[in-house]
Amino acid sequence: MMQLVQDTLGRFVSSGEIAGCAARIMRNDEVCFEGQYGYANRENSVPMAEDTIFAIASMSKVITVAGIMQLYEQGLFKLWDPVREYLPGFRKPTVAKEKPDGTYEIIPAKGDVTMRQLFTMTSGVPYPGKETAAARIRLEKEERHRKEGGMLPSTVDYCNWVGQQPLAFEPGEKWMYGFSIDILGAVIEVLSGQTLGDYLKAHIFDPLDMTDTGFYVPEEKQSRVAVRYHIHDGMKPSERTIPSEKPEFESGGGGLFSTVRDYSRFAQMLLHGGTLGNARILGRKTIDLIAMDHLTPAQQATHDWDTQRGYGYGLGVRVMTHPEMADINGSVGEWGWDGAFGNWFCVDPKENLTCVYLTTNLPGDHYRFIPKLMASMYASLD
Repeated sequence: MMQLVQDTLGRFVSSGEIAGCAARIMRNDEVCFEGQYGYANRENSVPMAEDTIFAIASMSKVITVAGIMQLYEQGLFKLWDPVREYLPGFRKPTVAKEKPDGTYEIIPAKGDVTMRQLFTMTSGVPYPGKETAAARIRLEKEERHRKEGGMLPSTVDYCNWVGQQPLAFEPGEKWMYGFSIDILGAVIEVLSGQTLGDYLKAHIFDPLDMTDTGFYVPEEKQSRVAVRYHIHDGMKPSERTIPSEKPEFESGGGGLFSTVRDYSRFAQMLLHGGTLGNARILGRKTIDLIAMDHLTPAQQATHDWDTQRGYGYGLGVRVMTHPEMADINGSVGEWGWDGAFGNWFCVDPKENLTCVYLTTNLPGDHYRFIPKLMASMYASLD
């Protein structure tokens, strides 16, 4: 049934474009495709396997969203609540307003950052980087902190510190992918009294039997971790160290490790309205709220990545609204997210289908690979 998918993924590796990948597609609760291609470790000739562990980067975000929406269901917060009610570092937010000459001024924000804005990436909280004045300010401060002895010691302390840094724009003004879901991870800690990793293990990973998912990889599993490769630099391996113990900062936005099997179980739970087997993670109507487009027209105008053509944005996820604009032979209502190392997953309620695709690319180059995978997958359906 899925020969097209097999051929497409095999070609990604045989062409030399990527080092390796693994995927699982489930339809009507049956595995209709599963395959592993290439190497998890080229230098040691370790092939991809069913239990290969991947750094899933931003696919962590959807798991964090599921975790905090459990607390939403318990009535512990509202989406329109100011973040300062849970993280006092977000009191009196400021904006780094950029000027035409390349300079900027720090001005008081016109309003609070809300929980809803964190979910929808409209908060203005940047990743540290060079794209905006706010991102540059944060990058410079973090680099200085590291030189002086390190960043703040916990997820909550770190996110309170981030709240004191300037925003890239007025809260809610536009869409910008950033640090927002990491902040939701800190709110989980405040509301639950547990560390983020302990909360997710107790309320998502254990109930779903996700035995190889977490913020670190124990020493006895380290040999199963796929090496990340610089795909534009002769497949040079990344030298990044994989944590073998619980890290001080647990990044709900990008710090998890998982396997195709584990993440597929999470995706199947989403497909089935928050339930898998005897495990009820979320309510059906909560899943509906996550998977609907929440962007205003003004925010949608800045939701302009190549990989987001035809999509709106829900609570931490892309949401397909116009397949013809995306050039994808898929379904209205398909949703999911991806990760910086080329990883990607989708939930398609109309086709009763989930797909999890994990790989090791630096950079991810999703625009080169994911549309081809999707075309082959949807062409294979009866």
